[in-house]
Amino acid sequence: MRLVSLNVERSNHLDRFIPFLATCNPDVVCLQELVERDIPRIQAATGLSHVHFAPMALHPVDHQIYGVGILSRHAFEATDTLPYAGGGSGTDLFERSTEESKYATCRFVTVRARLGGLCRGITLATTHFPWTPDGSPRPFQAEAVERLIGLLTGSLVLTGDFNAPRGGPIFAALTKVWSDNIPPAAKTSIDPSLHRAGPLQLMVDGLFTTPDYRAEEVTLHTGLSDHQGISARILLATA
Repeated sequence: MRLVSLNVERSNHLDRFIPFLATCNPDVVCLQELVERDIPRIQAATGLSHVHFAPMALHPVDHQIYGVGILSRHAFEATDTLPYAGGGSGTDLFERSTEESKYATCRFVTVRARLGGLCRGITLATTHFPWTPDGSPRPFQAEAVERLIGLLTGSLVLTGDFNAPRGGPIFAALTKVWSDNIPPAAKTSIDPSLHRAGPLQLMVDGLFTTPDYRAEEVTLHTGLSDHQGISARILLATA
């Protein structure tokens, strides 16, 4: 199975990442900060006809619902949505004035899907984890990661923007449970040109697996959004 994961930064980079997806032709795409109204355009360009989306909040800049989603070429056998942190219904106005208000008005969720068809036997999940302004851990992040780990039991491929850098305690909590498949030589998943803060050296995006999966050909891609995209080939460990 060919997989791509990317924080698309809402509708800001559609003309960058949609052609990339159409060219690399993945079986499944996991997207964070995905605007709900953009889904049909992405589907039309990629042929990813099956979608499982969950809203996080209503963004105050473009007044659009955004969230996390899995788009697949193959039908889903089952899906679920797992809220684990934050507040609101997922459609409330995102209040950006303080760190606390951001957390209180955004619903942090994981979407999970068990794939059918040619990808039968693979379970995927993706999430956008709570943010802190300097990448340092906060108590609410520790609570969130504990709840996230408790909800995501069993066989799994997990992707997302985890807003907590590799080498810190939140990322370490994830790697105690799942294997980190981002190459050790890669030092950042922030796009050096498109991120508003510039070329930050922070590996905050992840591709994690349970032992029954192998991730091969893992590659980071610049020029798609304010975060780098992750592509990989996912195999069952017994394959």
